[in-house]
Amino acid sequence: MRPRVLFVSNGAGEDAIASLIGSRLSRVEAEAMPTVGQGAAYQGVLPLVGPRQAPMPSGGLVNDSPLSHITRDLRSGLLALLLRQFQFLRRVRRQYQLFVVVGDVFALLNAFAGLRPLLFIGTAKSIVHHRYSWLERLAMRQLADRVLTRDEPTAADLRRAGVRAAWVGNPMMDALEPAGIDLPLNGELPWIALFPGSRVEAYAELARMLEVYALLWQGGDRARAVVVVADSLQLERLVPPGWQLKAHSSERGLVGELGREGMPPVLLVRRVLGDVLAHCQVVLGQAGTANEQAAGKGLPVLAYGPGGEKRMSWYRFRQKGLLGEAVEVVEDRPEVIVAALSRLLRDPEERHRRGAVGRERMGPPGGAARMAAWIESLAHGQPPH
Repeated sequence: MRPRVLFVSNGAGEDAIASLIGSRLSRVEAEAMPTVGQGAAYQGVLPLVGPRQAPMPSGGLVNDSPLSHITRDLRSGLLALLLRQFQFLRRVRRQYQLFVVVGDVFALLNAFAGLRPLLFIGTAKSIVHHRYSWLERLAMRQLADRVLTRDEPTAADLRRAGVRAAWVGNPMMDALEPAGIDLPLNGELPWIALFPGSRVEAYAELARMLEVYALLWQGGDRARAVVVVADSLQLERLVPPGWQLKAHSSERGLVGELGREGMPPVLLVRRVLGDVLAHCQVVLGQAGTANEQAAGKGLPVLAYGPGGEKRMSWYRFRQKGLLGEAVEVVEDRPEVIVAALSRLLRDPEERHRRGAVGRERMGPPGGAARMAAWIESLAHGQPPH
C-alpha cells in the first residue's frame, strides 16, 4: 500500500505550485486541502478534502488587507472556517504519512493540529528582499521537519538559524512550455499579456487594463492584447461597459473574445500560460504567481498601484523586492500606465535587460520534479536526495 500525502496550501498561487508538484508524484497517494478559496488549480490533478468555501474579501492576503477587509472576512465566517479546518486536520492527522504545507508561515501554523512529519515549502519570502523574522524561523524549527525555500541564499540563512532547510529549485518555472494549442497569437503587431489576477478584484482590474489598452491603441501604439483568465473567474463578469463578449465553447485555450468598435478583439484564454508567455513581449499584471512566472520567462512586467513604487501595497512591495527590475510599479493613473507600456513596446533593449533580471531571480525549471522526489522519499521514511 502506497503512503498517503496531504498538501495544505493557502492561496491561489500556492494551490498552483502545490498542483505542479503533485502532478509529478508517482509513488504516493496524494490529496490536497486548500485553505483559501475552492482550490481550482487542483482540478484534474489532486482530489480535494477538508472544509472550504468561497474566497474571503481579503482573498487570503491578510497582511495586505485593510482593517475593513479583515472585518469583512470575520463577518464572512473566517473564524468558523479556520476552526472547521483545524478540526478536520486534527481528525485525519494519523491517516497520512506526510503533510506538505505550501505557502507562508501562517499556513505552517496548521501544524498545531498535530501534523507530523511535515515538509514546509516556503513561497512567500527570500533573503534577497524580505528575510524570515526570528519568530518565523522559530516556527519553522519547532513545527517543520524539513523546509524547502525559493532560493539557496534563503536556505543557507535558515540553516544558520538551526532550520533543516534546503533549496532544490523553483517550481513556479515548471509547466510553462507551450502546450501547442492553436492560438491566434501571431501577426506583425506586438502582444501584451494582461494578468488581472485570480481574486474577486480581478474584474475591476481587467476593466482598468482594458481602459489603458484602449488609450494605448488610440494614441497610436498598435499592439494586440490577450487576457489570461484564472479558473476562479467567470467570463460574463469580465465584460466592462463598452465591450462585448463573444464566448467560445472550449474550456482550455481560446475561451472568448472581448470586442470594442474600432479596435481588434482582445483574446481571453485559460490554462495556456506557457503559450501566452512564448508569444508576448510585455506583461501588464496585477497577479502574484503569474507575474513571477512571466518575469522568470524573460518578460518585463508592469504593475500599478495608488502611489507607484513610492507607496506600494505590502504584497506588491514583496514582489518588487523578489523580482527587482524585472517588475516596474507605476502610479495608478491611465496616462502614466500608458506611457510606461509605450516605452517598453518601443525599447527592445530595455525589455531584454529587464527580462534577464527576471530569469536570474526566478531560476531555471525543474524544481517541481525535485520537490516531488523529496516528498516521495520522506513519505517512504527515507532521507531526501
